[in-house]
Order: sequence, then structure tokens, then C-alpha cells
Amino acid sequence: MELNVHAGAWGQALEAPVARGREGGPESLDLRENWPADLQLWREIERSREIEWQRHPGRTSKRLHRRAILAARSLPVFPGRKVLEIGAGSGIWTAHLASVLAGRNHLTAATFNGDLAHKAQSRRLPNTTSILLKNFESALSNQTFDYVVASDILDDRLYPTVIDTAFRCLKPGGQFIFFAPNATRLTAVFQKVTRLFSRRDAGAGSPRGVGVQGLRAAAADWGFRDVEIEFIEVLPAPQSAVGPPIELILEKSPIARCFARSVCFRGAKPGSSPVETPPPTNLAVHHELLGAVSVVVPCHNEEANIERLVGTLLGMYGDYIREIVIVDDNSTDGTAAVGESLARSNPKVKLLKRDPPNGVGRALRDGYAAATGKYILSIDCDFVAIASELHGLFDAVAEGCDGAVGSRFSPESALVRYPFSKLICNRGYHLLVNLLLGKRVRDVSNNLKLYRAEIFKDLDIEEDHFAANVETGLKPLLKDYCIREVPASWIDRSAGMGHSSFNLLGVGPAYLRVLLRTAWRVRRGDYGG
Repeated sequence: MELNVHAGAWGQALEAPVARGREGGPESLDLRENWPADLQLWREIERSREIEWQRHPGRTSKRLHRRAILAARSLPVFPGRKVLEIGAGSGIWTAHLASVLAGRNHLTAATFNGDLAHKAQSRRLPNTTSILLKNFESALSNQTFDYVVASDILDDRLYPTVIDTAFRCLKPGGQFIFFAPNATRLTAVFQKVTRLFSRRDAGAGSPRGVGVQGLRAAAADWGFRDVEIEFIEVLPAPQSAVGPPIELILEKSPIARCFARSVCFRGAKPGSSPVETPPPTNLAVHHELLGAVSVVVPCHNEEANIERLVGTLLGMYGDYIREIVIVDDNSTDGTAAVGESLARSNPKVKLLKRDPPNGVGRALRDGYAAATGKYILSIDCDFVAIASELHGLFDAVAEGCDGAVGSRFSPESALVRYPFSKLICNRGYHLLVNLLLGKRVRDVSNNLKLYRAEIFKDLDIEEDHFAANVETGLKPLLKDYCIREVPASWIDRSAGMGHSSFNLLGVGPAYLRVLLRTAWRVRRGDYGG
């Protein structure tokens, strides 16, 4: 599907004549006398950044595509929400954003240079409006957005203006994410020192790195909450399959601050968050899955999350869902009461209350046994924030796979606040899985899986606790079912979601036991060699 890009209410300036620059080449609208100084500097930075991006198009494309994934997945951007990109230029990054968003969000690409706005308009990206900003008051005062994003337009001279613009453009609860050069990178520090002793500056339009403390202070001054800064792009764009995993580990390590090329800066405006009440967007497009899916949700003390999960799943995939089985695993809070209320109000919701002892493996066994659908989606409350990504699981089974697993370590995934120690253990564990079992897998140890119902029902789940998630990942693969890994992001629980009972030291021995036991059985021939 392709939609025309149009100028919109803000884009009337695109119809004005284009002036020539000093070198005789195409220049933006000649409005310098009337533009605020910050806006003029923004024009120069946007143009300089455009030139830099085009010097190494292949490497730049990989880097910008990953930034688009981080922006769309880590906020996360729910379908139907409005996105504003500041400093879009000719639409190089806009094209990656539009591709990742897949036309499910209206994207407004705001450009500061007229000739670049014309180029952006000519791209004709789906569900995208290209506009030219002549001034802030007329262009940005009448519209608000759910998300504001920018890439390499933020620098140490402009970040207060950028943050102020984001605050005024965002709806209450709206979120921003900006990518900027890392001022604490060793090479950036060296260049800054060199400029101090140089007779002339590198150029007013050359983007400069941004100090982390300055960003945090500015965001706090404007009242943003949940402000986070991550260091990214430690390595050049990886060319091999081993590159992304290595870079992910380096980015999450303490050394990233010194070597990362860029920072990822995000936060939220005070107010009700858009992710709390996602708009109803029907993503159920496969006729063969209509009314065929049972959702099994093991719950222990999930009073704060279960209603939101149920509402989100029914809003996005209600046509697929035959039933949602809430397995209350001996909760000590109001999980059971919330489940009973949901079951009374919606016939698709069923509450299954377990007797002691509790345990994830026990809850999964009971939930799978109670499910009546042709397919079973096994999911935790943690994944409510990435519900819009679940369509990949449904796509896989609709294309003929026996099942699909959500992989948090796919190149198309984003990890937000994933602990470094857990990352190292997870990557080491899956390396052992690949070596001992001869399988190429990225991530089979989480509870985000959609299988044909008989696979779950016939599965011998021996572990009573979290290690059962490894069994549900490994055993179907070893039985030669066609299981596909699809991208799925991971966002740590926010303060209002409570705490997970997962403990790395507590579950580690059981995970290792499952792997060694499985490897022994493979060697013995229990899985056909």
C-alpha cells in the first residue's frame, strides 16, 4: 500500500519559490532574516548531517534502520498513534521509520530546509506527511503528538530548544526518543580539545556531541519523567552474523560510555501514558486463525497488569482469540478478584485458580490442559508493552509453521533496561544450547510462544518453575516440529507493574539441569539422533 505524501496544513511554505545558496546549488527558502537563531542553526545542522549520512550510504542505512527499530519498539509505538520526526531532512531516516511502523502510524516528518523537504515529499512514504518548518509558533502550536523522535539533530547548542519543542508538541503522557552523538566518546573528547587550540571552528553546522548530565538536567527542568540515556553503536555497522550479539553485549557494558558513537535519549511527559490505553487496532488479518487461539497466562501477583493485558490482546487480536485462560498461581494480591471480574464481563475470559504449591511449570501444565483452541499462545504479563509485535507469531503459523517463538535477541528487536548480568548469562546459555544440541537458536527460554495446541498438550514439562520455559522451547525443536523464531522486544517492568519473581541465581541451576539432561537424551537417541 502506498499513500501520497502531502504538505498538510503546515506545508504551505513548500509552494513558495526556492532561492539559491552561495555556491549556486539548491538552497532552502530564503527566510533567514525572520528565523530565530536556533532555527537557523537547526537548518545548518540538518544539512551537515545529511551530507555526513550520504558519505557511507551502506553503513549509514544499517545504523539508521536499527535506530528506527529502537525508536518504534522501545517506546513502544502502538498502532494508531501519531509520530513527529524533528529534522527529517530529505527523509533518509524517515524511510526506515515508515518501514518499521508498516503504515500503522501517521508519521509527520518536519524539515527545516526547503529543498530537503521537497526530496522528502518525493519519496511518497506510506501514511507520512512531509512538512517544512518556517517557525515554531505557526507550525507547532496547533498539533500534538503521541511520540516525538529525532536522529542526529540534537547537539550541545540546541538540546534545550529540542527538549522544549518536544514538551510542547507531546500530548500528556507522550514520549520522546532522540539519537545524538556521544560527547563522552574518547574520539569526541579529543576533537573537542583540538577545537579549543584550533584557530577556526569545524563549522557552525557540524553536529556536536551532547553531554549526558546536560540532557538529564534539561529534561528534569521541563518536568519529563522516566528519563533514560543509553549508549549505542559501539562498533561500526556489523557486517557478519556475530556482529550484532557482540555489539549488544558491548552496549550494555560499562565501557560503552567511552566507546559508543551515539546516545539514545528518551523520556515521557507527565500524564497518562499512551501505552496504558492503546487505541483499538485490529491486527487479526489471517482468516484461518479466526477464533482458533487460546491464550494461556500464568499469573502470580499480577493484579496491576492482568486487566491491561487482557484488554490489549482483545483490542488487537480479538478476532483470533477463542479464550484467555488466566491461571492464578496462588497469588497473594487481588489477581484472582480481577480475573473473576474479567470473566464475568467477557465470556472469552476464563479464570483457573490453582492449589498450592505454586510454580510456573505447574501453572503452564494446568493452563495448557484447560485450553480448547486449535492454537495456544503462551504469554506472561511482562509482554503487554510489546503486544503490537505479536503479529509476527501469528504470521508464522499462518504461513504453515507448527509454531513460533518470540526472540528477544533478533536484529529486529529492542531491549530496554535488560540487566547486563542477565544478558551475559542468557547469551552464554544459548551458546551452550547451540554447541551441545546442534541447533541454531537465538532465544527459546522465554514464555512467548504460539504453537499448535497438541504440541503444548503432549509436551512432558518436568520442571515446576521457570526452567519449564526452556523445555517448551527446546523439546518441540528436538521433535522436529517446524518452529520459527520471530522478533520480539523486551521492556522491563515499569514502577507500576510490580516486580517479577524471576531470580537469576535461583533459576540458573535448573536451567543448566534442563540443558544437560536434554543433551544427554539427544546423545542417547531419545530424540531420533
